[in-house]
Amino acid sequence: MRGVSETIDETPCNAIPTKPVKSSSLYAFYVVGLLSLTMAFSLIDRFALSLLFEPIKTDLGLSDTELGLLHGLAFGLFYAGIGIPLGHLVDVWSRKWVIFWGVAVWSLATASCGFARNFPQLLLARIGVGVGEAALSPAGYSIITDIVEKRWLATAISVFQMGSLIGAGLAFLAGGAIYTAIDAMVPLDHVWLGGFAAWQLTFIVLSLPGVLFLLLTGLLREPQRKGLSQFKPSPAAEQEPGVFAYLWASRGLYGSLMFGCACVVAVSYGIISWCSTVLAREFGWSLSEIGLKVGLVMLICAPLGVLLGGLLADRWSRRFPQDGLARVLVLAAGLTLPFLLAMPFVRSGSGLFALIVVIQFTSSLVIGVGPTAIQLVAAPFIRGRASAVYVFVVNALGLGLGPISVGLLSDHVFQGDKALLYSLATYCVVMCISAVLLLLQFRKHYSKN
Repeated sequence: MRGVSETIDETPCNAIPTKPVKSSSLYAFYVVGLLSLTMAFSLIDRFALSLLFEPIKTDLGLSDTELGLLHGLAFGLFYAGIGIPLGHLVDVWSRKWVIFWGVAVWSLATASCGFARNFPQLLLARIGVGVGEAALSPAGYSIITDIVEKRWLATAISVFQMGSLIGAGLAFLAGGAIYTAIDAMVPLDHVWLGGFAAWQLTFIVLSLPGVLFLLLTGLLREPQRKGLSQFKPSPAAEQEPGVFAYLWASRGLYGSLMFGCACVVAVSYGIISWCSTVLAREFGWSLSEIGLKVGLVMLICAPLGVLLGGLLADRWSRRFPQDGLARVLVLAAGLTLPFLLAMPFVRSGSGLFALIVVIQFTSSLVIGVGPTAIQLVAAPFIRGRASAVYVFVVNALGLGLGPISVGLLSDHVFQGDKALLYSLATYCVVMCISAVLLLLQFRKHYSKN
């Protein structure tokens, strides 16, 4: 099998001389920070649904499988699938405007969740959220790669990805607080608010910050793209089949990386998606208690894991040039597995919560390092599309199949008071074992390239 360097060398290209592009360190810091905050906002809109599973299930009469579909396939597959054409757009068009229109779409779709009166309407709104949010990751990775020095790239992308965990935490904290405050006022007799349930108004309120992020992203400067002075592809090389042929030529490298990271992320997404329902249904925790405690985990433990993963990857890449970055990925999956194996044996909500704290920390080590690996091994002119394929694989497996798989196991395989807990643990253990095996393969391929 050909290595990445060989694939790049054989790609039709014409070298052209250009002046090096320099970015202000202060401005780069601002852009990474803004993109991280935008990521956080997108995750608030994405994961607020999981906190509101129980009131939505009661009001609309949904099954666990339908809840998993709303949070999984409806969002995940459209989020992942639309990302590939958006990745092509990232490679050929202004990336800041790709993000701008993405924010507009997902904010309107989140508000639409608040107007849903039945399952099909909520399903369509969730699809809209997925389509809008698909723009952010490939465009964000591409912008950061062009404004940050390579030696700090893993750390910068990890800071960007920290926004996803902070947003998930705020979804529980802010979502829980907003829902509790609104629920205390229901039924509302205001002429404009009468007839809305508390969970519907929560979605509408959470969509409002979109106006601010539209303004801030619209004011960004589009950075000049790095690497095109060495690699200017011919028109034939820029066509979609050429991109997939490029990835296929090094399928051992890209496949083990993408699917290995996807399995680790699937564990994290599975825990986030179902932990509130498990704690409420099987251990009697209130939504306000869940929102506070799980929100703090997502705000503190998981972001620290993401940041540590990036710092460790940059440090180990300098110390172990051949496979330092890959070592971090293997470490993350290996550390997570023992705690997942302990999940079926917990006897209290506090015991399960303690495991959730550790699992979210260790699994989060992957979240910034995986996308960084894509930026380092992919040719400059296909980074947007390669990132989009990575996002597709991670989310099709993690978001698309994860939540609904747990729901199906709970509805049709496991029985009794702990059916949902056993379903979640079984799914996560299978994913984590797969991750360890795949990432060990990635380390072998990465060290050769």
